[in-house]
Amino acid sequence: MGRPLEFIDSFLAEGREEFTFDDARTALERSPTATANVLHRLEVDGLVDRLSRGRYAIRPLGSLNTSTTTDALPLAVAATFGNRAHRIAYLSALSELGLLSHSVRTITVACTTQVRIPSISRRPLRVVIERPETIHIEAEPIGRSWCSTLERALVETAVRVDLAGRIERLAEALANGVADIDAHRVDLLAHVFGSRGLAAERRLASLARALDLPLELAPSVGPRQKIIRLDPRDAKVAWVDDALRVAWNVTADELRAVVGN
Repeated sequence: MGRPLEFIDSFLAEGREEFTFDDARTALERSPTATANVLHRLEVDGLVDRLSRGRYAIRPLGSLNTSTTTDALPLAVAATFGNRAHRIAYLSALSELGLLSHSVRTITVACTTQVRIPSISRRPLRVVIERPETIHIEAEPIGRSWCSTLERALVETAVRVDLAGRIERLAEALANGVADIDAHRVDLLAHVFGSRGLAAERRLASLARALDLPLELAPSVGPRQKIIRLDPRDAKVAWVDDALRVAWNVTADELRAVVGN
């Protein structure tokens, strides 16, 4: 195993944390079959992690035998998406920001082009197509990847509640991050995304109000404005927030019990 370890060391010396199958084949000077066998042994030994077809990440010594997506999601996403404009988004961004108590298995990435890769390091991948002009609005660079800011992650998840799985996940993230949320930035983002963004802001404001969270969101809502659903997928109406014109599919007490507020 001396030669394979040398090629890993050479990549690390160059400051590289990921590589492709062709990179390994060139460094090892072996046939495709022999290279595949070497990489398989390194993966079994926990020294590298196969992210997707032909793409690998080198595992840090303190993280051997763990998935790159577990402790270095931006690295894994950057290695998979390469030069494509992308952003770790929705629940994946909220999880990366430390706002969810339970891990999120599916990796959700917004990208300007379709990527036909079903998984990253054995975790399911969901790609949401987004326009180039909005892909990096309220997004922060992390290495060679990008991640939604706190405000962007909350607004986009409130826009696409279907990607949250349950409204409780959004409520939990809102409650855990409320001390750091810039309400003005949330309002600006809501207007950037038009009617869907303004509906998202109303959902966030209604959640904050019902959970007694100190978040100064004050979207303009008239008494005759059309009622929107807290969860657009659920037609059940448990009660209606008349001030913000939001129909809830659960009671505020039920939601407080789930998020511990």
